[in-house]
Order: sequence, then structure tokens, then C-alpha cells
Amino acid sequence: MLLFNLLFTVFTTSSFYSLQFQDIDNNTVSMSQFEGKKILLVNIASGSARVNQLSGLQQLHQQYGDSVVVIGFPSNSFGHEPLSDAAIKQFCQTNYGVTFLLASKNPVAGPVNQTLFNWLTSAEENEVTNEPIKGDFQKYLINETGNLIGIFSPAVQPTSEELTSALSIR
Repeated sequence: MLLFNLLFTVFTTSSFYSLQFQDIDNNTVSMSQFEGKKILLVNIASGSARVNQLSGLQQLHQQYGDSVVVIGFPSNSFGHEPLSDAAIKQFCQTNYGVTFLLASKNPVAGPVNQTLFNWLTSAEENEVTNEPIKGDFQKYLINETGNLIGIFSPAVQPTSEELTSALSIR
């Protein structure tokens, strides 16, 4: 029975580093290129009441850029992202000075969402939680070995002690 459980785990759990996504310029990005760094994944929306968090995310990118990768995932899953990829990129750069990596706009919640967010919200995949995304600017922290180690609510500011202490290199 132990062998069956071990094989079942091996075949049902996918590695975070096997996942890919399209960036805002339509390039394929493999999560494996970030192995050895912490990764902060945030679903963003230009029309969200929390859009000012883009400034804090940019600050984290600048402060921790050598050891933490910040990636924004634009989505209209919560009804706050009406813009196209090109307009999102322009908006983020012009209004918030964003230089961190942005993904192409895709659903992050609901029955049809991108593979990366399936992994983040499925205990069968991430071996931690089945917690659904609660809204725009929910944050997920992946450690240097590809494990989900933190989920931060949309209300948590990027520069809060709660989040920055989790990003600190130990």
C-alpha cells in the first residue's frame, strides 16, 4: 500500500518548476528559470480598488530583485481588468513604474483558469491547500525549491511586515 501511495503522489503532484505561462509580450516563460529564488505571484487588475499595490510590488522588485522574482498576472476574473495586454503594460509602466515581469491577461479563478493558478489553488498539485483566490491582488509566495510557503490576502500590502518578513533571505 505504501508503494501505491508513493506512486500516486508522484503521478498526481506536478512540480512548480514544470509550469509555464505567457508573458505580456507573448513569450513563453518557464518557472524553472527562477529555481533557487523566492517567487511572489500576484493577480493584478488595473481597475481594482487595490491597484496602488503595484507601487509596493515594484518596491519589492527593486529591493529584493536579486533573490525574489515578482510576477504580476493580469486577470478580469473579478471584473476589474477591462484592458488589453498592451494597454495593461502601458498602464503599469506609466502610472506605477512597473519593471517586474507581467504575464498575459488570463483568468486566475473559476472553472477555466491558467495552469499555474490551478497549481496554486489545488492541494493535489501544491500539497498545501485548496484555498480559492479571494480577489484581485491575492499573493502567493513560492520558496527557493518550488514549494508554496505563503498565501497573502488581497488586503495585505506588498510592503507590510507580514509579507516582507516572509521574503527575507534567511
